Amino acid sequence: MKRDVEFTTEDATVLRGVLHTPEGRPHAPGIVMAHGFSGVKEQLDHYAALFAASGFSVLLYDHRSFGASDGSPRYEVDPFQQICDWRDAITFALGQPEFDDSVSIGVFGSSYAGGLAMVIAACDHRVGTVVAQIPNVSGHRNTPLLLGEDGIAEVRRRSAVDRATRLAGGEPEMVQVFTTVQDGFCALPPAVDRDYIESVEAAGTWRNTVTLRSVEHLVDFEPAGWVPFVAPKPLLMIVGKHDACTFVEVQREVFATAGEPKKLVEHPGGHFDTYSTHFGVAGYAARDWFVEHMPVRQAASV
Repeated sequence: MKRDVEFTTEDATVLRGVLHTPEGRPHAPGIVMAHGFSGVKEQLDHYAALFAASGFSVLLYDHRSFGASDGSPRYEVDPFQQICDWRDAITFALGQPEFDDSVSIGVFGSSYAGGLAMVIAACDHRVGTVVAQIPNVSGHRNTPLLLGEDGIAEVRRRSAVDRATRLAGGEPEMVQVFTTVQDGFCALPPAVDRDYIESVEAAGTWRNTVTLRSVEHLVDFEPAGWVPFVAPKPLLMIVGKHDACTFVEVQREVFATAGEPKKLVEHPGGHFDTYSTHFGVAGYAARDWFVEHMPVRQAASV
């Protein structure tokens, strides 16, 4: 079963999402999920459906300023605000009749939200199990590989101007998430085919733009400092061997700092085909982790 939901954050911003629930289980252990950098909830809906079919109630929502959720400025990725919102989402979920509020919640985050999920698990006592899929674990270690030193310098230069403009009441600078121009400035290089961008836009409410400040946060945000404090909560990290966005060597380095219990699952592809080509590895590994560590009884076989 699936229904649309909305809830209000502490600062009165309305966030919208969907609630997936298992058939015949009106009161089930819960998972709260969030999408990655510039993403929208539709990109993870097949994960939510899989988890619900396995006995969980699942809240999947759009981050503020993305998709169906409210928020201004639009298309701004602010990890500090997203952490606060995610904790409000957990509060909302635990107040729904479909969620069993007597047991710890699970969190699932993908890409940029994979880093957020680990931070939340480390600091929110209501969270008991975490899955971080192709996570951004370290802005300071990952973005030199993603943007290069020249790219980081360009972010710093533009950000100084952007901050002054915003402080004076001006509009934030916007940048493309992906570019079709070789060596063009964007949030997630390298250049891609126009057909790829159009195919992602055609799938829902995703748009090929973010604020420049989002890229500044991409450079600076450092989930790695929280990772040792996730334990003793079970941590699953899912990585792609040929990921050219969140690099596997950085993920492995940070994963080594996590305490037990933990598990690393690797698929043979890149970042974005985690959601499609390698869903059979990633989605089911996440499902099995939740089933192993959360008290689901009589879970369906999928």
